[in-house]
Amino acid sequence: MLLEMVIATSLFGITNPQASTTENELLEAARQGDRVKVEALLDEGADIDSRSRYGATPLFFAADRGHLDLVKLLVEHSASLDMEDTFYRTSPLHRALGARHFLVVQYLLKHGALGANSVLLAAVRERDRNLLESAIASNSLNSEDVEIAIDLATKIGGSEFIDRLSELNMPPKQSQEISADTLRRYAGSYQNDKLGQIISIVAQDKLLTADIGENVNLVMEPTGPASFSVTNHDDIEIDFGGRGGMIEYLVLTQDAVSTSFRPIDESESREAAPDSTPDTISTTRRHSTKRLPAKPWPSFRGQNASGVADGQGAPIEWNEETDSNITWKTPIPGLSTSGPIIWGNLVFITTAVGHADDDTFRTGLYGDTTPVNDLSEHSWRVYALDKTTGEILWERVTHVGTPGTKRHTKSSQVNSTPVTDGKHLVVLLGSVGALYCYDLDGNLLWKRQTGILNSSWFLDPDYQWGHSSSPIIYKNSIIVQADIHENAFIAAYDLETGNEIWRTSREEEVSTFSTPTIYQGATGDELVTNGTQIRGYDPATGKVLWFLGPNSEIPIATPVVTDDLIFVTAGYPPIRPIYAIRPGQRGDLSLPTNKAASTNIAWSKDRGGSYIPSPLVYKGYLYLVANNGRLTCYDAKTGERIYRERIGGVGGSYAASPIAADDMLYFTNEEGESFVVKSGPKYELLARNNVDGIVMTNQAVSGGMMIMRTLKHVYGISQ
Repeated sequence: MLLEMVIATSLFGITNPQASTTENELLEAARQGDRVKVEALLDEGADIDSRSRYGATPLFFAADRGHLDLVKLLVEHSASLDMEDTFYRTSPLHRALGARHFLVVQYLLKHGALGANSVLLAAVRERDRNLLESAIASNSLNSEDVEIAIDLATKIGGSEFIDRLSELNMPPKQSQEISADTLRRYAGSYQNDKLGQIISIVAQDKLLTADIGENVNLVMEPTGPASFSVTNHDDIEIDFGGRGGMIEYLVLTQDAVSTSFRPIDESESREAAPDSTPDTISTTRRHSTKRLPAKPWPSFRGQNASGVADGQGAPIEWNEETDSNITWKTPIPGLSTSGPIIWGNLVFITTAVGHADDDTFRTGLYGDTTPVNDLSEHSWRVYALDKTTGEILWERVTHVGTPGTKRHTKSSQVNSTPVTDGKHLVVLLGSVGALYCYDLDGNLLWKRQTGILNSSWFLDPDYQWGHSSSPIIYKNSIIVQADIHENAFIAAYDLETGNEIWRTSREEEVSTFSTPTIYQGATGDELVTNGTQIRGYDPATGKVLWFLGPNSEIPIATPVVTDDLIFVTAGYPPIRPIYAIRPGQRGDLSLPTNKAASTNIAWSKDRGGSYIPSPLVYKGYLYLVANNGRLTCYDAKTGERIYRERIGGVGGSYAASPIAADDMLYFTNEEGESFVVKSGPKYELLARNNVDGIVMTNQAVSGGMMIMRTLKHVYGISQ
C-alpha cells in the first residue's frame, strides 16, 4: 500500500497535483492558445498565476508559443510579468526571446517586464531596430549594458547600432543585495577544462571573492541575482547559471571575451591542471586474446545491455579513408538511430524512410527543444544482412503510414533497437505504436498494438522528441518500458503470441528514454528501470519491489548490473546521480539527507552521472562518458574516482554508449571517430579510428566482426 501511495502523489506533464482542476485547465488553455477558454476560466476565478509542476505560469506558456493576443489578455488581467519557472529559472520574456517571438518580447518589455539588457543584445545580434528601440524605451538599461552592446556591435559590424547606442546617456549600474544563503550556493571551485584554469569562489558577508590563481583575488559585488561586477577589476564580470536549481556553470567575461567554467568537487580541485594538448597513441597494443566461439549480440548493447564482448575478436584499428579493416559497407535507405544486433551470421537493423526525404539532423552539444516536424508518409523497414559480406539477405516493410509523433533533431522515427532470442525477432516502433515479431527468415509471426509512444519534453509535451527505449526479452516475454507524456506504463507480452501478460502503470513518470535491464542473482530476478524515480520490479508480475530517488528529469542511460550491484546513472538536473544499488532490497531505498551510502546503497554521488551514453562496468571499474567526451573511471565496489580524462585529449559530442572487449574500451563520438582505450586504472589511448558518417549508437561485436551503424550505412569491421 505504501508503494501505491508514494507513486500516486506525482502527476505527469504540465499539471500540478497541488493546483485545482480549473487552474490546470488554465495552464493547458494558455499553452494551446485558446483565448476563449482562458477568458472563461479567469471569469470562473482561476488563479491567473497558476503554476505547472515545474513552476511555469499561463503567461510563460503563452509567451513561449508566441500567442500575442493571449499574452495581452493575461497582462491586462494583471498576470505576474517576471515569474520564473522553477526548473530553468526562465521568465516569460526570456522564453519568448529564445523562441524569437519578438512582438511578444516588445509588448512585455513595454509593460514593465525585466530583461531589457538581454533584449538589447538580441537586438544587436539580430540587427532588429524595433527590438533595439523597445529595449531603450524601457528606461531600465544602464551605462554598462550599453557599453556591452556597443562592444558586440563593433565585433559583428553593426555600425548603425553603434551610432544610436553612443548617443544614449544611461545611469551607471547599481549594486544589488543578495541573501547570504544565495551567495553560499555560488561558493566552490570551478574549472575550465581546456585551459586547465581553476577559480575558487568564497562567500563573505554580502559579497563573494574569487581566487583565480597567481595571487590574484577578485572582489565580487552583486548586480543581479546571478551576476557580479568585480570592484577591483573594472573590465571583469562574473555570472552564474544552471537548471533545476543547480549551479551548472560560471562565466567570466573580460574585455567582452567570455570563458565558461564548470563546478568541480574538492578532489578535482586538488589535481594538477589537465594537459591541454591531445594525448598521443600508446605504442602498447593489446595482448593476444584467445578467440572464443561466436556469441550473439541479441539486443541493445548486447547481452543484458552490458556492452561487453570478450573473446569475440574485436578489431583495434580501422580507417575508412585508407580502407583499413573496413570489410564491407552497406547503404541503408532512410534515417535511423537504432542499433544493430547479431545472431549467428545474421545482422538485423531497422530504418524509417520518409516520403518528404527530410533528413534534418543536428549533432553537437546543444539544448534546443524544437522538434523536426516531418509527419509525411514513412515506410518502416527491417533488414537482415549477412555478417560476413554485408549482403542484404531480406527486407520487410513493417508499416507504411504517417508517424504519430514528431522527432528530436538527434533522433529518428525508429530509435528502438530490435531484440532476438534466436527464434523471434521483435521490433518496437514507438511512433507507429506497435510491436512486430518475425522469425529469423523474415516471416511475420504476430503484431501487437501498444498505442503511440509519445515521448516529449517534460515542460511542454508538444515538443515531441521520439520514443527510444528498446524492448528486452525475459524468459518467455517481451518487456516494453513506455515512459510517455500520458498513460506511461511498463508491460510484458508473451513472446509466442504477443498477448499481454501484465501491465503496470507509470503514470507518475514524465517522458524518459532509458531501456530496462534484468538483474538475475541469488536474491531473485529484478527488472530495473531508470526514470524520474528509479524502480525495481518483479519481471514475472510487474509488481513494484523497490523505488529510489531523487533522480534527473530526463533519464536516458540504461542501468547495468554485476553479480552484486546494480548501477543507475543520469545526467540532467535537478541532480546528476550515480547509484550503486544492492540487489534484493524492498521498499523505499532513498538515502537519508547528506548520506551517500546505506544498507541498500553501496555508494552514490549526487553529481557526475552520465546523460546520454549508458555506463560501462568492466573488470572492476565503472566508466562514465559525459556528452562532451569527459571520461571518468571509478572503482565499481567503492565509488573511489580513479581518473578523469578527455577522450582522445579533445573531447567532442557523444551519444553512443561505450563497449568493452579484451581489455579494451571503445568510445565513438557523433562524428564517427572512435577511440580505443586500455581498460584499467590508468588512461592509455591505443588507437584512433574513423568512419564517414554520424554515429549515435554503440557497435555490436560477434565472431571476429564489429558492426557499426551510421545514420545511412552499416559497416562490417574486422582485423
